[in-house]
Amino acid sequence: MRPTSPEALAEAFAAAIGARDVSAALDLWIEDAAIIQPDGHVVRGRPAIGGALEALVGNGVNVEIEVAGVFATSAVALVTGTLTLSGADAGGRPFTQRSQSVVVYARDADGGWRVAIDAPWGLPGA
Repeated sequence: MRPTSPEALAEAFAAAIGARDVSAALDLWIEDAAIIQPDGHVVRGRPAIGGALEALVGNGVNVEIEVAGVFATSAVALVTGTLTLSGADAGGRPFTQRSQSVVVYARDADGGWRVAIDAPWGLPGA
């Protein structure tokens, strides 16, 4: 069963990445989902997003999501918050990167939520 609230979806995604379970993390995205890069480039579709998630997991990155605002209708939700990525760089030095994220979630026919559009570094030009 899918997460029943936008907040639960954020928690489920962070938990899946923490468990290094790319399949579970990717299942939380709609088929034609998109990730908006800081330069405005769009990564589109679950296969491409799966590659991005594999890179996160493969590099040992940890994800923390702090939901700040949820603006929802019965079918979609706009969620703002803070995304924190942490881990070690190629040289073994620890890093922490924080950004203000904007995410659009869509409700499934079964009432659960999935990620539709993710701007983890905020919207370009914003």
